[in-house]
Amino acid sequence: MPKIIAKAAYVFFCLSTIYFNTVDNMEGMTWSKAFVVPTILLVYLQHSNWKISFLKAAIFASCFLGDTYRLISPDNYETGQVLCFLIGYLFLLYYLFPEFIKKNLQQKQNVFITALTVTCLTSLSYFILNLNFDALETNPYILIFYSLILAILICTAILEYNRKPDEVSVNLLMLTMFFVFSDAFYIINKFYLSFSLFNFIQITTQVFSYYFLLNLFLGHKRLEDSLDNY
Repeated sequence: MPKIIAKAAYVFFCLSTIYFNTVDNMEGMTWSKAFVVPTILLVYLQHSNWKISFLKAAIFASCFLGDTYRLISPDNYETGQVLCFLIGYLFLLYYLFPEFIKKNLQQKQNVFITALTVTCLTSLSYFILNLNFDALETNPYILIFYSLILAILICTAILEYNRKPDEVSVNLLMLTMFFVFSDAFYIINKFYLSFSLFNFIQITTQVFSYYFLLNLFLGHKRLEDSLDNY
C-alpha cells in the first residue's frame, strides 16, 4: 500500500471520528475511532521497513484498547479506558526515561522547571480531588495516579524541549500537550460544563495526538539510524 494512502486513511478516520462525535452518533464514533491507531501504526511500519520494537508496539496496543474498550464493554467502559491509557502512558515513560535521565540529570537549570512542574502537578491533583466522585465509575485513586503519570510526562517533555528544541522534543511536547487538552476537556465537559465545543476539542486532540506519537517514534528512529551510520 502506498504511504500516501495510509496517511489519507488516518486523516479520514480522524475526521470521521470527529464528525460522528459532533453529531452525537456514539456507535459511529467508536467504530471509526477503532481504525485510527491501526492506520497510524501502518504509517509507522511503512517508514520503518515493517519493523517495530516490543515497547512501541505495546504503546500502540494500549492506545488502541483505550479507544475501543467501549466496544468490549459498552455498559461499563470508563475504568477500562482509563487503565488502558494509563498503561500506555507508563510504557511511554519507560521508553523515554533512560535517555532522559542520562541527558538531563546533571543540568542544574532544570531545577526551576522541575519545581514549576511539581507545582502544576500539585494543583492538578487538588483539582481532581475536588471532582464529584459520585458521578465517576473509576476509582478516584486510579485517576490520581493517572494524573501524576501524565504530569511526569509533561515534565519530561518540557525538560527535553528546554535542553534541545529539535524535531523529537517538539513532537514530544506537542504529544503531551494534546494528551493534557484531551483529558482536561473530557473532565470539564463531563463534570463541570457540558458544551459541544469542549467535546469537539477533546476528541480532536485525542485522535490527532497519534500524529505526534508517530513523528516522535520516527524522529528517534532517524537519530538511531544516523548514529549507527556514523
